[in-house]
Amino acid sequence: MPLILLERTSRWAAAFRREMRKAGKLHPPIPIQEVRSLAHCQRELEAAPHSIVAMEILPQNLVSMVKAIGDWSRHFASARFIALAARGLESHELLLREVGAIHVAFTPRTLSPLLRLIRHHLARAPQPERTLEEAIWVGLPWS
Repeated sequence: MPLILLERTSRWAAAFRREMRKAGKLHPPIPIQEVRSLAHCQRELEAAPHSIVAMEILPQNLVSMVKAIGDWSRHFASARFIALAARGLESHELLLREVGAIHVAFTPRTLSPLLRLIRHHLARAPQPERTLEEAIWVGLPWS
């Protein structure tokens, strides 16, 4: 299950990938599904309702993102939401948490603890059902 990353540029995606490379072989990389719109993000959430969604929050999209987090938190109860807020929005941290963000980051330099939180949630997400052949193959020592 990927991390759904809603942002206009790939700034945060690059930071996540850089942080995952630092972890090296200790942790497998988390797949990142980059999306650019709320509609595309909602389609991804509908396909994987146990996802973690990291959303870039800017002054110009603050209202729409707060509404989306609030709506999606109610509709997708198993999903978790992370606000990747621009500097200058620190005064809105409590609001973002109240509508459903489990974490608010203001800089890409503090992603290590956030990656632990993401890994923990994704590890607890239900796994897709496998066919008998897939289940046997996964159980083999050389799979």
